[in-house]
Amino acid sequence: MRSTGQRAVLDAALALVDERGLDGVTITALTARSGVSNGSVYHHFGSRAGLFAVLYGESFAHCVAAMVPALDAGDAEAAVRALVARYLDWVVEHPGRARFLYGAPLTADPAAKAEAFAPVARWFAERMAAGELRALPLWALDPVVLGPAHECARRHLLGGFDLADAADFVADAVWAAVAPLG
Repeated sequence: MRSTGQRAVLDAALALVDERGLDGVTITALTARSGVSNGSVYHHFGSRAGLFAVLYGESFAHCVAAMVPALDAGDAEAAVRALVARYLDWVVEHPGRARFLYGAPLTADPAAKAEAFAPVARWFAERMAAGELRALPLWALDPVVLGPAHECARRHLLGGFDLADAADFVADAVWAAVAPLG
């Protein structure tokens, strides 16, 4: 559980990313926006990079948590399609976090990231072992399964691209990539 000061700084960082991009997330801007002292920012996060690491880990876990319910959507095809839809919905509902994940240096603790993604990886591994999905190395899940959704999300976040128009088409592409061969 985050302290009130930590939460204020993290929320301020997300707002600044939305308004000014990553370069706009400075210690001065954070203290002005959050109302905490710069000493408090350093105390809680150590540095701007430390803040980014916490925010990355938190945002990634938030995104994966939004996708996990899709895995109970039915058969493998229905679940894969629901996973894509839930991810795109998350991007629309949380543009600041999505912008941060796409723009921030990959600073999350790899073990924490793997732990957050474990339910999705486990579901895919079980379905691949059962022959319900094409066998892929687990490292390929992000580029193959979420890659098309990532690119559409990036374009949406840049403006002028409605993700609602893309969801079915992207789900078709992702299913085609992971459907069992044969």
